[in-house]
Amino acid sequence: MEVLRCEGVLIKPCAGKDHREFVELSNLDLIASPIYNKVVYVFEAPTPSSKVLKEGLAKVLAEFREWAGRYTKDTPSGCLGINLNDEGVLVIEGEADGTIADAMPFHPSAFLLKLVPPTSTVVINELLLMQFTRFTCGGLAIGIASHHHVADGQAATFFLNCWGEIIRGESIIPPVHDRSLLKARDPPQPCFDHYEYNTISHEHSTITSSLTTKMFHFDAMFLQKLKSKVNGSDKSRKPYTTFEILVAYIWKCITEARGLDGDVQTKASISVDGRKRLNPPLPKEFFGNAVYDSSAQTSASEIINNPLEFTAHLIHKSIAKVDDNFIRSAIDFFELRMQSLGPSKDNDGIDVIATSWMNFPTHNFHFGMGEPVYVGPSLMLIEGLIILFDSYTNVGGVEVVVCLSKEHMIQLEHYCFQV
Repeated sequence: MEVLRCEGVLIKPCAGKDHREFVELSNLDLIASPIYNKVVYVFEAPTPSSKVLKEGLAKVLAEFREWAGRYTKDTPSGCLGINLNDEGVLVIEGEADGTIADAMPFHPSAFLLKLVPPTSTVVINELLLMQFTRFTCGGLAIGIASHHHVADGQAATFFLNCWGEIIRGESIIPPVHDRSLLKARDPPQPCFDHYEYNTISHEHSTITSSLTTKMFHFDAMFLQKLKSKVNGSDKSRKPYTTFEILVAYIWKCITEARGLDGDVQTKASISVDGRKRLNPPLPKEFFGNAVYDSSAQTSASEIINNPLEFTAHLIHKSIAKVDDNFIRSAIDFFELRMQSLGPSKDNDGIDVIATSWMNFPTHNFHFGMGEPVYVGPSLMLIEGLIILFDSYTNVGGVEVVVCLSKEHMIQLEHYCFQV
């Protein structure tokens, strides 16, 4: 299916009560990958007009001016920040030459990339870009490209839900913009080994043409079988979560698909939301990044030869250690070594990178005419990437997007449902 894009327009915030001139990014903002997160929401007819969408966007941007700003180093610390100059969010309109039914089932693909604004072929100044694509059936796809330095997935979802509430004529809970809640201590006092970030940052070097992305569906029955297998043997401990078990399972399957064995060390990097782990917890309306990329590491033979419970325990430990003391230590660690730190993006076909969109309130983003029929990533070609999100077609199920080399993906399809 082809998509014709029109020239974009900048949507500026309506006048509001926010008189800030700039935002100084926190250490957790700065350590986030400098990429655009690309998500697609699909709505069946009827849908709002583009005029209504843009008017609502201008209103919600008055509360979230960071998206309409531009990068600056003119901050008191000289660190990267956002100039709240209200230059605007780029909105592109497009037309697809088919229906939503023609395009289903939706899954991360080159087609979904046509539904989000391009961010690779031109110099991008905007921190948020959107695309409204109309289908011949009257359906609508809203493609979002949001820069990770501005906000993580939870914060970006909160912003979108506020946009929907404004269009529905509802009042919104204003965001909390105080990024000093994640400020380093003076003096910094790191007290843990934050080895996950103890490398020089560099770009992923795998040739993207050798990679492929597939979405695997795990229904509620399959997940229950996995959970019973892992949690059934030990009644003395708290059961592992669906996320912990499923990431452990996919990690094990990928390790087998790659043919790794022996003493080869493999790592699972896991994005952990720190909002509820801090003391006191961050307000749920906090707008920014509050994620730490923890990791679990072991040899390939340990993963392959041990029961799944072994790998689930590694995942659990890597998540459980991220508490208030650990996050505060990490922020201080970044303060001292920010110039040389960054999570490695090149895993040489050995590691996995897991992130969860499970329990994100994505269904709350709608305009009063029906919830989205699909929400998911467009296409992210990062070797070893795993994204988990709640299924829209099967209650209790989970969709897992995996990016691997084409050769290893064939093997993964063989291993993936052999419990």
